[in-house]
Amino acid sequence: MTLRPIVALAALLATTAATAQTVRVDPDGSIAMPAMTVPSSPLMSNEGNRSRVEHIMTERSLKGRSIADLNAALFGPRLERAKARYKVSVRRDTIGGIPVLVYEPAAGVAKADRGKVLLNVHGGGFVGCFTECGGLESVPVAALTGIRVISIDYRLAPQARYPAASEDVSSVYRAVLKTAPARRIGLFGCSAGGLLTAQSLAWFQTHGLPAPAVAGIFCAGADATMAGDSRTYGAVLGDGEAPPSAAPRPLGYMAGAAATDTAAFPARDASVLAKFPPTLVVVGTRDFALSSAVYLHSRLVAAGVPAQLNVWEGGRHAFFYDADVPEAREAHQVIARFLTSHLR
Repeated sequence: MTLRPIVALAALLATTAATAQTVRVDPDGSIAMPAMTVPSSPLMSNEGNRSRVEHIMTERSLKGRSIADLNAALFGPRLERAKARYKVSVRRDTIGGIPVLVYEPAAGVAKADRGKVLLNVHGGGFVGCFTECGGLESVPVAALTGIRVISIDYRLAPQARYPAASEDVSSVYRAVLKTAPARRIGLFGCSAGGLLTAQSLAWFQTHGLPAPAVAGIFCAGADATMAGDSRTYGAVLGDGEAPPSAAPRPLGYMAGAAATDTAAFPARDASVLAKFPPTLVVVGTRDFALSSAVYLHSRLVAAGVPAQLNVWEGGRHAFFYDADVPEAREAHQVIARFLTSHLR
């Protein structure tokens, strides 16, 4: 009998015990961890890991600059890369009194799909976005689905507060319903746009509007506080930021919204969620909104909604905004298939 395995096991147990002593578990369940280095995920592509680092370093280089400068530097080049990969046409319009951008595949919309419409609500924390912010979602979706995508330029904080954005989405939706039935309309968005998608679905319920045929809630959940485990570690691993120390609070746009308003916080009411259409939830493991997204999916499933959750390893917040990343292109395909499969 050799002693080598026994010695190795003893060494492992000793190391584990030493590590355990440096991790403090408080009575309330809080856990204090020692400083550590977390490498990039070996399960994500090199392009994906590089894109995350590029995003973090760009944000750091622009600290103190305006939101417009930050968005242009972060997302402007990525929009150009998306347009180089996915060929679309884009034009400005006004629908229901709200400014929009209309995206269509460069070859045009096939006759069978001309009555179908996908509504997009962009991200940006409800406070800003550069021109064509919604293009980072609308460009690949329009190209891959072959369907017209309308990106809604809703009102933003600080000039506007909840429910201004929901009202604007509703205005566009009402106008589109005059030319297309709900079964041929989908609604999707990422980040603040993902939350706004959920809020709009709840808003439609309280204002006598039919639910669209399908929804996509990406990099978000349906509660503006975005609470949960990932709110702590996602800030570190996805954005290279110190974790927030304060209790979760809603975004500034939500100031004044009652905690009992289910159109503001749809995840808090199972009866509201039960009326959601088939919903796709997309998120990454390093996204600060992962917990919020996973929680929303679990509540939708519990409410009997046909909901699908797709999580990409190593993905930061809105990881699929960079079309040069293989995981982003996979996400684009998943989104396009899900949306088109539910339009009739």
